[in-house]
Amino acid sequence: MANFLAELKKRNVFKVATIYVVVSWLILQVADIVFPVFEIPLWASRLVVILLGLGFPVALILAWAFDLTPEGIAWNSEVREERVQTHVWDWVLALLLVVAIGSIVASEIRHWGEAAPSASVIPDRPASSPGATATQLSIAVLPFVNMSGDPENEYFSDGMSEEILNLLAKIPTLRVIGRTSSFTFKGRNEDLREIGRILDVSTILEGSVRKFGDNVRITAQLIDAADASHIWSETYDRKLTDVFAVQDDVAAAIIEALQIHVGVSPSRGRPTDSTDAYGHFLRAGIAAGRYDWRSVRDYCQRAVDLDPEFAEAQELLAYSAWRMAGIDMPVDEALALMRRASASALAVNSDLVLAKAIYRTSDPNDYSMLAEIQAFDEAAAEQPDDPRILDSLFFNLFTAGYLDEALDIAQRLAKLDPLSPVANGRMPTALFAVGRVDDGFAALDIFDQLDEERTNWFYGDAHLAFGRDSIAISSFQKTLSEGGVNDVGWVADLVAGGRDPDVGEAYLDRRIPEIVASLPEDFHVDLGSELIAWYLYFDHLDRYFDIIFERKPTEATRGEVGDLLATGIVYRQLGFTRHPRFLELANATGIVNVWEHRGPPDFCERSGETWKCQ
Repeated sequence: MANFLAELKKRNVFKVATIYVVVSWLILQVADIVFPVFEIPLWASRLVVILLGLGFPVALILAWAFDLTPEGIAWNSEVREERVQTHVWDWVLALLLVVAIGSIVASEIRHWGEAAPSASVIPDRPASSPGATATQLSIAVLPFVNMSGDPENEYFSDGMSEEILNLLAKIPTLRVIGRTSSFTFKGRNEDLREIGRILDVSTILEGSVRKFGDNVRITAQLIDAADASHIWSETYDRKLTDVFAVQDDVAAAIIEALQIHVGVSPSRGRPTDSTDAYGHFLRAGIAAGRYDWRSVRDYCQRAVDLDPEFAEAQELLAYSAWRMAGIDMPVDEALALMRRASASALAVNSDLVLAKAIYRTSDPNDYSMLAEIQAFDEAAAEQPDDPRILDSLFFNLFTAGYLDEALDIAQRLAKLDPLSPVANGRMPTALFAVGRVDDGFAALDIFDQLDEERTNWFYGDAHLAFGRDSIAISSFQKTLSEGGVNDVGWVADLVAGGRDPDVGEAYLDRRIPEIVASLPEDFHVDLGSELIAWYLYFDHLDRYFDIIFERKPTEATRGEVGDLLATGIVYRQLGFTRHPRFLELANATGIVNVWEHRGPPDFCERSGETWKCQ
């Protein structure tokens, strides 16, 4: 045996084997980069691997029979003993090792450069409290990296991440961090342990998606957030039509890896046979993450046009109409779309919880705030961690005056999605309403940090409502300037004039229409409604209620009247809910009917045949 090994060494078989492995690795690296760019089918990659595998024993046989010398290829039996000591194979092996190591280093440097941290601000705290650690099984699904070589496929990798996130969210014993917070780290090279600390999770799922032609390669790996060690990883090479099975496989693997005990593993199933419809659905999901409900509606409509039985697209279409009712769509038109889309969704899949809630609340001839609260109450009981359901329930409970319940939901939303501006925006709203003003401003500062796109108008509103005029004026002026408004000097004048107890009301009546008319058209509706709230802030309550009733509030009221009602409840310490006309408004909008059946709100109680509010 010793003589045989010595002969193998003498004939350079070991060196040839090493060189073959290194060259094969380099070939596979090149194929991995080049094939997707030219959309070479997946079978070609497999063929390369098979050929390289078959070639390995052939290379060893040839190494035994032949040798590479400075004079060329020769039979091993003809090679002189002394030539073996300083051999050409040594130089070939050294050169290939240098190339391989250089390739690895270059790849890492490129990765660091592409994933450099952005300048965005992330509050240095987890969702619960500073220094908190994950006390239950929890996971953050980071956005999968688009490895397709085509930026247009970004929606597909992002959508795949969100689809897996939504599937994992169905596991009752697993806390899944919301999309907005997880996607905050997109394109960043943040330490996974630090991500785990910020999001307060025990595990992290990351991966990549390479889409080429009708094929897709999905790589996923589960990481322990405590020490960044690998728990599980897998690569899936599938047809596009099989991506739903991959999502099921990933969820099942995570359940097994974390030893989660579930009765039935959540399954994605096969929601549509149309890859084009599914692509539009993924784009709708990305738009929903931006709260761009018009785009959500349009993408979902394209999806259901291609496949009317795509139930999840119908459900999201119905939800987009619920979000736009009275804002970007007339209420009657929105209710009709909600009814039609939710009915179509339930006809295919009667288990869709959000679709059931929307269907129950969308009868154009019999809308009821009470029915809507009951529907979302039941939906939240069935799917307690669905942010869409929780946010809808928050809106209804808050408007109806159940402020402590709304605050509890706001806290749950912030824990589910700790870096989401929308989720964190509910916190100061609820805290101000229950009278925790200092806590409200602390939460407002976090919200303002997270809303990176612009200084939010709500920030200025809160300071103006509580008499912090200089901060409010500065915030309003910054918001307007960032929106393209050059003349912002009127802000300070309007605050000063509106504060005047003698002529402030008449001043606002005259100046607000003039200011709105002078602004770009994009500002007219939103700013007109925002400035009306200043009557409330400046203690012109009678006029504030006059303006609300001029808009003829009804139980199906949304949009501007809904905003003015909600604003009054946020800052109810200014006297909104104890004003004599508040009960008139509560009756007109169906709120009193809710109290009659669900019980009194936090700030009203029965007084004989009527109600008394604080």
